[in-house]
Amino acid sequence: MTILYQSFHTFSHQHSYLKRFMTARLFFIFMMLTTLPVAGLLLAATASAQFAAELNNVTQAVNQAKVVPDVLSSFNPRALLNVTFNATQAVNVTPGILLTMEQTAQEPQFFFLANQTIPAGIQYVLSIVDPDAPTPQNTSISQFRHMLGGGFVIDNATGMLTNNTPALSDFVPPTPPQGSDPHRYVMLAYLQPPNFDGMASQFVNASTDRQNFNITAFAMQTNLSEPLAANFFFTGPSNSSGNASSSGTGSAASPSGTSPAGDTGNAVPGKQILGGMTAVLGVVWGILLVQL
Repeated sequence: MTILYQSFHTFSHQHSYLKRFMTARLFFIFMMLTTLPVAGLLLAATASAQFAAELNNVTQAVNQAKVVPDVLSSFNPRALLNVTFNATQAVNVTPGILLTMEQTAQEPQFFFLANQTIPAGIQYVLSIVDPDAPTPQNTSISQFRHMLGGGFVIDNATGMLTNNTPALSDFVPPTPPQGSDPHRYVMLAYLQPPNFDGMASQFVNASTDRQNFNITAFAMQTNLSEPLAANFFFTGPSNSSGNASSSGTGSAASPSGTSPAGDTGNAVPGKQILGGMTAVLGVVWGILLVQL
């Protein structure tokens, strides 16, 4: 027994560093496992706060440009509608951006971002209207309906809204007349109610005049309720130096400026946050595996 005790004591003394090493590693693992959930909650809270800030920015821009009350009676968004034109180079529509007729010549791509999981099978209605036709100072034929369609669904991988059904009104690009100040082009996303197709065709079809349309009245007639999301841009006639701000009904606030061509960093805003969360968690797990 004495020999065994002495042998164990000698081994323990010679290898005390091993005990310290194992104790330190076990403590590290414990700390990582208890810290990860807290870090995840903090990152989720940060993402939620940024999403709320983006909604607030859109709301302020919509109100400043007098989309409320010129197009909508009120606006309380629950999601972000991100839009990209690809006619020349890809350009993202930030609320109030000034785009050229060339940039808006082709139908845009729409992306829908909500701060919650979207159930499968949910459909949406998209519209684009011009409340400044023929000019911001003379809105006698507004709203002009540039696009209206239902049956849009979300691609969960990209957030893009796509559909396979004919539009009520196919996309017509902006063509403000020479001499006009830039027009506002307002894009709205609605939750599509049951029987929308049957109701909508009573009011809008391929032969319906696009002039003097009223998206708010149409929404009431087809049970669309309030829009979930909105975006807008300005476009003026080619070679025009018109001012985007004017007084009177249908006046448009000054656009916020142009986006650098090819700037697609915000095609689906909020993915940067998710990417950051993934990167942080990846680094943490990498450290943990190295320590093991």
